Amino acid sequence: MQAMPALLPGKRVAILGSARGLGLAVAKAATEAGAEVIGIDAVTGFDHVTEFYHLDPSDLGAIDRLAAALPEGLDGLCLLSAHDPSDAPDLALMRGVMGPKRLAEQMAPRMAHGATILTQGAAFDPTRAQHLALIRAALALRPETAVGFGQRWGLIAEPMLVPKLTAWAMAAWAMQHANAWGPLGPRTACLVTASPDGRLPAALAATRGLDAGMGQTQAAQTAVFLLSALATGITGAALAADGGLSAETQTSLEGL
Repeated sequence: MQAMPALLPGKRVAILGSARGLGLAVAKAATEAGAEVIGIDAVTGFDHVTEFYHLDPSDLGAIDRLAAALPEGLDGLCLLSAHDPSDAPDLALMRGVMGPKRLAEQMAPRMAHGATILTQGAAFDPTRAQHLALIRAALALRPETAVGFGQRWGLIAEPMLVPKLTAWAMAAWAMQHANAWGPLGPRTACLVTASPDGRLPAALAATRGLDAGMGQTQAAQTAVFLLSALATGITGAALAADGGLSAETQTSLEGL
């Protein structure tokens, strides 16, 4: 794998989820690309960051305090909060949707001109259209509606749907906010990955002659591109760094 080009010299990027999984890989790639990385996570980790803030994204009061503490003029904000399979659906959606949205919406007016807010989406899934009402409900989630959300929407019986729902909701949020802050405000982009941590499925990795973990590295490099000035024309759009998983699934489904 070639060294990461210096696409982010002198830029300041905050990464929610910086200590684990894809967030850690993006922190590493952004640092190699010349950025100053501010880490944010519920798990303490100082690798590839210049400073670190401990945050449970389900704690809205803590998010408000963090937003006030983070520096003005950030060039990037990555919302890559790691999915914990042990979290109940209500808590997982608070940490993966409600909290990250609140942080982004508080930080956006204080970010630098040309800044980027990056979310994470899921690979193409033909069942997404069947869940539009659920995606809308997840986007509208509030503290007073969070308790019992998983029970009301049948997520207790379908725990594997939760990480997909989180990704679908955050991809939709990026689309909704493509031009929300005007010409001087940040743009949004969505990084589509093959799995929540960016790793490739074993069969797909074998087809491409790669280690499954290389998918995470490649996704992180794509994130750096989306954060860079080379991607200024991209806002509200999703870019797939999933090893071709979306392409294979969609063309197979559509007989193309």
